[in-house]
Amino acid sequence: MIKDLLPPDSPRAVYDIRRDAVGLELKQKASLSEGEAGVELTYGLIGSPEWWSAIEAGSLKLENFSGKIRVVAGGMGGDTLMVHIEGSKEKQRWVAWRGFNQTLDGKNICTRYVKMLPKKPIKSKPDFLIPVLLQVELLD
Repeated sequence: MIKDLLPPDSPRAVYDIRRDAVGLELKQKASLSEGEAGVELTYGLIGSPEWWSAIEAGSLKLENFSGKIRVVAGGMGGDTLMVHIEGSKEKQRWVAWRGFNQTLDGKNICTRYVKMLPKKPIKSKPDFLIPVLLQVELLD
């Protein structure tokens, strides 16, 4: 639920999709394009009022993951910065969010995100969902 998000201007919110106009525009354009990238539009465009309403109603489940940033490294091609987060039982990996600062390495954070169906389903992975990062909270 949206009430679980910090206010977008909170000093503990080191990333918030509501402050990421460029990222929102890129995500929306991908979903509206004819290409492979993007999410399906059942709940509206990412960031739209109907999309936020779907999160508030629980149609899109807001998920949380807490852990420590352990590794910040280049992606497979070396051109994408990847953030590796180690939780108590699981690990997450995210493409570094807009404004990511490498001084966060070693810090405890909480990611808040929703998982959405891709615009074009992957036949070999029918249950595949795309995580959409809403907020990163600095815990310490």
